[in-house]
Formats: sequence, structure tokens, C-alpha cells
Amino acid sequence: MTYYSSFRVLFLATFSIILFSLSSHADYQVKRQFTIFNPSDSGKQITPLPKRNIGLFFDKLRADKPVTVAYLGGSVLAGAGASNPEKSSCRALINNWLRSHYPRNVISEINAAIPGTGSLYGALRARRDLIAFKPDLVFIEFALNDAGEDETAVKKAIEGLIRQLLVVPQPPEVVLLYAANAKRNIQTELQENFAAHYQIPSIDLQTKTWELIDSGKISASSFWKDGMHPTDAGHKIYAEIITAFLTEQENLPPTPLVRNLAPPLLSDEMNYGEFKAFAEIKHDATWRTESSNDRTLPAALLFSDKSGAQLEYYFEGTVIGISYRMGPDCGIIEVLIDGKPAPPPLARVDCHDSNQHIGTRIIAGGLSLGEHKLTIRVLGEKNPKSSGNNVRLGYLLIGGARPERL
Repeated sequence: MTYYSSFRVLFLATFSIILFSLSSHADYQVKRQFTIFNPSDSGKQITPLPKRNIGLFFDKLRADKPVTVAYLGGSVLAGAGASNPEKSSCRALINNWLRSHYPRNVISEINAAIPGTGSLYGALRARRDLIAFKPDLVFIEFALNDAGEDETAVKKAIEGLIRQLLVVPQPPEVVLLYAANAKRNIQTELQENFAAHYQIPSIDLQTKTWELIDSGKISASSFWKDGMHPTDAGHKIYAEIITAFLTEQENLPPTPLVRNLAPPLLSDEMNYGEFKAFAEIKHDATWRTESSNDRTLPAALLFSDKSGAQLEYYFEGTVIGISYRMGPDCGIIEVLIDGKPAPPPLARVDCHDSNQHIGTRIIAGGLSLGEHKLTIRVLGEKNPKSSGNNVRLGYLLIGGARPERL
């Protein structure tokens, strides 16, 4: 081989190695830049995709079209703590701001907030209480009531809720809210990871509230009525933070609709929910129906105070739960699935509380596909503080993965 030929071979080989190294480095940089957060990889750093804005909602307002604004959440959006929830809550004040800025528009409200409930129940009732009414803008606040709940269950619920809202033919604009409490234990990152993944805007009310308190501009005692529910002054501050966001969004060029939903970040198991009133399920004489005027429960509850009273029902789904009335005279039930104690938190349910209100217990997936047998049994036990052994069942909640396109 000539000197020239040897040099040419060596040069090409060296150039190939350098080119491969550079291309591998460039490929790594691209992959690193567009890595999506995985909740199981808690230490992974990411560059989040930009969040969308809600300009399309304001386009409808500027075109004098009617719009519907929905509020899905717990006690804060319901107006708890306000002297008059329909006038002085943050929800009412946001509605007033929109109507004052767009007086020619018909602006309707969906109040789908239920005190004492979290994202698990919200995900199961989203289609019934929200999507069926085709809202244009949805505010969601479950961070407060999700504090202290099982993290995996909350993640599944938030993702399932978001996916349900975004897969409809005309998806609403969605804004996540993170309310505050006096304990400072709201884990906003649980929901913020999904907001980033689906490019949904969010408003961190917790951080902004504590900035005001820590700077001495307001006091915690003036903001909260009980460490969780805002006073009228607290609701006003929440509303001011949210309407400042709306003012900012008002003049932004609208982000186009996303027609192809991103793959699930964790799970799509909570993308479906159906309700069946227990009063409609076949039962024996140890049970009877009892009327109810609570909008969060069916008009007829299934009632029993008989120790050993039992109810059986066969269902298909990987998510199962119950709603019931809690109260000062309520007892304890046990729940079996396929003859074995149901997974927590459904296995044993104490229905007692000092006040009457809805209670929910839900298994956030994990059941095998196919048919299962649910058994509910009234125990001859009660909370020492309870005055009775009464059980009042509301809805059977069944869910799991279903075809997402409505």
C-alpha cells in the first residue's frame, strides 16, 4: 500500500470516529432537552415544554359568543368560609370580573365543587358533572383536599381528569389551582408535573398567599377562617390572583388546540367513571330507601341499621368506590371484593362524623379485568362517639380505562 493510500485510510477512519462522537453527543443533547418527566424518576432534570394560554376563551368573549365557566374542586371553590358563597367567594368574584369586563356576553357558571372531596371522586364524576355541559373554561382545585392522600392515587386521578377534559371534540381551556392551608403542606408538585406534561396553565395560590403573609401584608388569622377555608378577605385575595392571571392572558395570541393528546405520563386508568344509585340495586328487607335532598347524593339513599345486613353486586371495572352520608348517628361497614377484604381505603369504612355530609372511599385502580363481586356488610360496631349504627349508601362508583374518544 502507498503512503498516500495509508494516509487516506487513516484519515477516513479518524474522521468517522469524530463524526460518530459528535452525532452521538448531539443526539444526547436533543434527547435531554425534550425528556418528559416520569414520576418514578424523581431525580431526573427536565426542560418542560411551554404551557398553552387560554386565549381561545377570550376570542369567544371578544366575538360576543356565550361562554360557560366551570369550577371543579372541593370546599374552596364551593365557597366554604365565605359569608355568602354566591357573592363573596373567589368563584363568585371571578364570575363578577368576567361579566363586568364582557357585559354583552352571556356567561354561564357550572358550580361542580363539592366540599370534602378530592381528585379521585372528581375524576370519576367529571363526565357527569362537567363534560356533559361542554364548558369553555375549567378551573380545577383539588390540591387542598388531596393533601395527605395516597400520592399514586392522586397522580392517577389528576391525569385521568385532565385526559378526560382534553379528549372531547371541543376541549375546554383548563387551569389548575393550588390553594393554601395554614400547615403549608400542599404538595403542588404532584399536580404540577401533569400540568407541565399536558402544557396546562396553573396558578400557585399557596406560594402567593404565603408571600403576602410572610411579608406582613396580611395575617394568617385574617386570611383563613379555620386554617383551611378562606374568609371573605382570603377569597378576595384568591380572586385577585386569578383575575390578574386572566388579565395577563386576555391579550395573548391564542395557543392552537392540541388534537393529538400526549401519551399518559403515569396511567390512563382513571379516564372513565359511572354512577349507580345503591337504592336501585336489588336488596332484601334488611335495607330500605330513605329520601335525601342533598345534591351530592341521589334522591333516595339505601338505609340499614341492622347488624349483618348485606348487599351484593357484580361489576366490571378496575376502579371501584362508594359514596355515602356521614353523620353523628352512623356506623361502620366492611367491604369485600371477590370474598376478600377490599384494598385500602375501602375495606372498613367508619361513616361517623359530627355533621352530615357526603363521604367517599375509592380504590384508584389495580383490580384485574373482568367481573368482580362486591359485598357490603353492616357491622355490629360503631365509633364510640356515634349515637347509632345507621348506614346510608349513596352511589356505587365504577371506573377504569375506557376508550377515550367520546
